Amino acid sequence: MSLDFVAIDFETANQYRASACSVGLVKFIDGKVVDTFYSLINPESEFDFYNMQLHGITPEMVEYSPNYLQISHIIKEFKKELPLVAHYAPFDMGVIKDSNERYNITDFNANYFDSYYLSRRFITSISYKLNHLAELLEIKFSHHNALEDAKACGELIIHIAKQNSFLTVEAILEYASYTKFGIIDGFTGSGFRKKSSKRDKSYSIQDIIDSIDSSTIQENHIFFNRHACFTGKLNSMERKEAMKLFATCGGIPEKGVTLKTNLLIMGDQNLTVVGDSGKSSKIKKAEKLLAEGKDIQLLGENEFLRMLY
Repeated sequence: MSLDFVAIDFETANQYRASACSVGLVKFIDGKVVDTFYSLINPESEFDFYNMQLHGITPEMVEYSPNYLQISHIIKEFKKELPLVAHYAPFDMGVIKDSNERYNITDFNANYFDSYYLSRRFITSISYKLNHLAELLEIKFSHHNALEDAKACGELIIHIAKQNSFLTVEAILEYASYTKFGIIDGFTGSGFRKKSSKRDKSYSIQDIIDSIDSSTIQENHIFFNRHACFTGKLNSMERKEAMKLFATCGGIPEKGVTLKTNLLIMGDQNLTVVGDSGKSSKIKKAEKLLAEGKDIQLLGENEFLRMLY
């Protein structure tokens, strides 16, 4: 394989990932755009005001559009065996997996990788949001239009390849220590992650904070100066990576719930550990503080990702 892939982007109607209301696809072969596809999608669910303000898509616009089940066939035919790439793939791949589950689609299979994480490896920037990187690299596009976002995402990969003389997607991933693509298999799969080492398993909060370049901290982010603790297993990334991203937003990660904690990010709970309640000791302590009137918010992984990005 050379520089062959399909860049993809979704916009959603609300906070739930199984509410896609538009999709953009851009096919790159040998590093060049050869085909595109764009469609509105009827999410068959309600629209949030926040989302409509973001992308401008309204319920009236999608009333006669295909639903995700119909669109999924088009995506499969468009990409064929090519890998997908998205900018911050946990969101877009989450849209696919959650929508596949909603519509019981079990035959959607894809490899994928992530322009967000690769950009952090190869591009020096104060922010790695798509619009900021596009401005930095003089890529013209209209943000929060799914087709425009997908094209800009693909152009980031081509920029990385050209600047570093990479001839294949695999060469980019190998150099950045990503030994495998992420995988979607129906509504399950595995994430796009770096090869782990024994040393990665042990870390301290101070190690994470010290690893952040202070010039890249986003002082206008909603997480700035907020204290957060994590509990449970995240599906989108390792906890250490989530803490690092949170710190990049100016947040302060914590190991445990304290009186300073503003946010508790909740991943999947291991019932053999937490028991029938399904609640870890961190969740129980956070709920107690909340009942006492403390300023603490409990967030699921999906909501955390939406606020993060």
